Amino acid sequence: MAIDLNLSKRTVTGKKVAGLRKAGVLPATVYGKHLAPISVQADAREFAAVMKAAGRTSLVTLKVAGEEPITAFIHSYQRHPVSRAVIHVDFHAVDMSETVEIDVPVHMQGVSPLVHRGDALYNHVNTLRVRALPGNLPSEIRIDVSILDTFDKSIHIGDIKLAGATIIGNANDLVVGLAQTGRGDAGAAATPAAEPELVRAREAKA
Repeated sequence: MAIDLNLSKRTVTGKKVAGLRKAGVLPATVYGKHLAPISVQADAREFAAVMKAAGRTSLVTLKVAGEEPITAFIHSYQRHPVSRAVIHVDFHAVDMSETVEIDVPVHMQGVSPLVHRGDALYNHVNTLRVRALPGNLPSEIRIDVSILDTFDKSIHIGDIKLAGATIIGNANDLVVGLAQTGRGDAGAAATPAAEPELVRAREAKA
């Protein structure tokens, strides 16, 4: 899905950008390896919709008045400490023929039977560092955790295959595992086992 964002060059800088924000205009900067930084501005509402659709892992085509379209990622953004509204954005322009590295969010699909019973919790990473050409970067990595039906099973970097992209890390690095909670059937079975020992100890004292 193509994601476009209209921008215009910005001449207002410093403390004066507060006036732009009050008018619903979001200050931003576009930079890249082969691009001198460009001060730009966008409609704040339009950017909010683009950020929701693209996140930090999908390419955005920046249409800057007077410039050729620029392909970029939303690299970072600042929020107001109280209102949490986005107050500034940095776009990272990329060359489609050069590999880049980016943190891709990990999302779990399905449910482990042990987690469903309350016997376990997931021990997992939230993102994985991925290297690829910009056009091959996944927007997310989905992992089926329904296969984790015993505590000795886990999912590691080497178990995940991405088309046209490489996950950076050791093949044995843990991505998703299970941690025992002590609840559920496992916890219930442990409690009665201690009771006969308690009774025998009291009988011995008597």
